[in-house]
Parts: sequence; structure tokens; C-alpha cells
Amino acid sequence: MDQFARYHSPDCPNFFCVVRTPEQTEFDSYGTELQISDFSTGFKDATDTELRLWARSKISELREHGSEDMLQSYWIAVMDEQSGHDSTIVLHYNEELSLWAQSLEDAGLPFNIPGDADVSEGDIWWRWRLPISEAHHLFNGVDDGDFVMIELFSRPEYVGPNGVVNVDIPVKIIRGEIPDPITQQKS
Repeated sequence: MDQFARYHSPDCPNFFCVVRTPEQTEFDSYGTELQISDFSTGFKDATDTELRLWARSKISELREHGSEDMLQSYWIAVMDEQSGHDSTIVLHYNEELSLWAQSLEDAGLPFNIPGDADVSEGDIWWRWRLPISEAHHLFNGVDDGDFVMIELFSRPEYVGPNGVVNVDIPVKIIRGEIPDPITQQKS
């Protein structure tokens, strides 16, 4: 896992806490320090649903004891086999379906759920694969459930043939360096 250290942006604090096995009881209070030694994971071949359920359950358990620290049940970061080959990470973000619907209604927008998302039991889980060095851009943009940012980072035209989001495009739109083609079309 040492290969990820070279991709971490020094401008962004490390906000990923590595969970090695489902039985793990102690967690870093704010981001696992890089470099990470190789380890055997207890999550190999776990489905997205299994990972999400585990995270929710574990964080709920920790919260009861006042020790959830920086762990959040609505964000999950996954390093998988592909991550080791292309230095990517898969970020999962959760929002309640009712809150999403209300946000869109309040903005006068039609209901839709953009991008790679699973809807189940009143929850929406979005999923993005992106370069680990760019993960902070998506995290900072999406963290409060901003529907504009979720839609921007979820546009299929920004996903390459390898399934990796080209984060540079949404970031340049956010910074005003390039125009948003969708906003331009509506003008």
C-alpha cells in the first residue's frame, strides 16, 4: 500500500481511516498516517452493500461508546485490486432519499438521481472511482450533500473507459477555469 503515499496531495490533510478487518476495534482518530504497510484484509470480495452495512453497524456500535472519532457512516472509501494497479480509490457517499428529494424540490428541480447510485431502504449511495490524489476534491464538493456538486461529479461524460472519474474537468468548472457545458446550453 506504500504506492499511495506518493499520490497523496500535501495540500490536503489525510482524511481516510484504514479499516483492515471487520474485527478491528481501534481506529485512527483522524486519518491513517501514510505510508501503510501491506496487510491482509478481512473485506476481500465483500460487496458494496456488505461494506456499507458493516460501516453503519460498526459506527453505530462505536457511537454508543462515544468512540466513533472521525468515522462517518455516510462516507466509505474502498481500496480494491484495481486501486493497486492504477492508484484509484472508490468513494461511496450516502444521503437519505427523502432529503435528496426535498433539496431538489426546494430548488424547483425535477427529481432525479444522477450517476452511479444504488437506492435501497430510503437511502441513496453514490459511488465514484477516482485517483486517490484527487479524492479530496470530490469529498469537499459533495460532503454536505450539495446536489449541484453530486450532479457535476456524476456526469457520465467525465468517466473514462476504465471507470475512473476525470476529476480535472469538474474542478476546473468549479474554479471557473472552463465553462460548464450544461449551464451554457441552458443559457
